[in-house]
Amino acid sequence: MRMKKWYAIQTYAGSELKVKEDLNERVRKHGLEKAVEAFHADEEETFFLVPVEEVITSRSRREAGTEYRIPYEYDLVAKPNERIQRGEAIARKGPRHMEADAQVVEVEPLQRVLVEMTNRNEEEYLLPAEKRIRRDIRVGEKIRNGVPLTSDSDEHFVVANKGKIVLRDKVRRLTFEYADGKTKTKLVPEKALAKVRQGMTLHQGDLIETGETIASRASGLLKVKEYKDKRVVTIQRIEKRRLFPGYVFCRLGLDEEEMLQLIDGVKGAVRYVGSRFKPIPIEGPEMKLIKRKAGLLEVPVVSGEPKVEVDFSVGEVVEIVEGPFADFTGEVKEIDKEAEEVTVMVKIFGRETPVRLGFDGIEKL
Repeated sequence: MRMKKWYAIQTYAGSELKVKEDLNERVRKHGLEKAVEAFHADEEETFFLVPVEEVITSRSRREAGTEYRIPYEYDLVAKPNERIQRGEAIARKGPRHMEADAQVVEVEPLQRVLVEMTNRNEEEYLLPAEKRIRRDIRVGEKIRNGVPLTSDSDEHFVVANKGKIVLRDKVRRLTFEYADGKTKTKLVPEKALAKVRQGMTLHQGDLIETGETIASRASGLLKVKEYKDKRVVTIQRIEKRRLFPGYVFCRLGLDEEEMLQLIDGVKGAVRYVGSRFKPIPIEGPEMKLIKRKAGLLEVPVVSGEPKVEVDFSVGEVVEIVEGPFADFTGEVKEIDKEAEEVTVMVKIFGRETPVRLGFDGIEKL
């Protein structure tokens, strides 16, 4: 058995994973496990690597994150800065019960509209059930100050400050009278209202509002921001992107004929990188990069606070100093000042690959 060396197999774009699976099957079928390096990636054993990187798409793609309004009456179940899966609970509100005996003296049906102002604070508008709300008053729509909420342009229901509509629902305003003669009102969403009717006498512990759970509609990284009226939870979607589209990597201890037979007839596999008829081992910075992605070599990390100042420009050639691509040079293609990130075009095996990095991940030459 020959000494194991790193090789790159060129594939058709998009067929990397299928080629990887087929080659894994061939190695096991022909008993080549001792001559091919095994790796543990994504909780599985594999003889062939398709390096990927995780990218938070909401940093660079508009509307890629999913946002949730979480009032403070809800308990946050999910943990900030941790991953959450679709369908898992973000927040939960428990049921509400009577704190003392009381009579329900009024149940008033209302329509509620919440407008989030530019400072992220909210204004609540409660409209009588018989009023007809305008069709363009929809959740997510921006609204100007002075705009009437009702179709009849009732001056009593006009938006005071410009902002965005974040909630529109039906509620019931319950008025309770207690034994000491005091009255108290509670606002309950119609969908959560228990069996409460005007004139009823409720006792301590009786249910007046059912609980509710807010579940995630996407998988990703959970971020939380605190505001006066609520928390805003954002699910930043995470994508796995191939670092080298069109390549599968391996560490082989086979002779040339065995290597060629290994990929012969595998759909999607073109050839070994280096020569059409003779596999050539990977050396230099490319080999260092593959080792980093395989967890065999430490990945350089830049310490300290990120650099905010931009002292480079599009088209300039820079050196990467952080991450798996450290020691590579490339041309700056794009600068995203808001996200404090830069896209650098790096040549790998003669093909340009875009690499997205923070400002502190590159240095001027």
